[in-house]
Amino acid sequence: MADKPEEKKCRCGHTREHPWIVPKPDYSFWGWVLVGIGISHPPTEIRFECDRCGDVFETISDGDTLKQHTYH
Repeated sequence: MADKPEEKKCRCGHTREHPWIVPKPDYSFWGWVLVGIGISHPPTEIRFECDRCGDVFETISDGDTLKQHTYH
């Protein structure tokens, strides 16, 4: 039986699902323009940051995962 990989945690010990952890998207210039005028667009990268300790402990740039974080 294979061991499940351990989830990444911030310095406080919080995982992605904790309320202190906030996904912070990064967009290209044109992505920001589209989002700014109300058109949804997938981000180029998402950083998971703890609002308590400020630790960025995970970064995602996979296209399929980024589409899940597109605001509709």
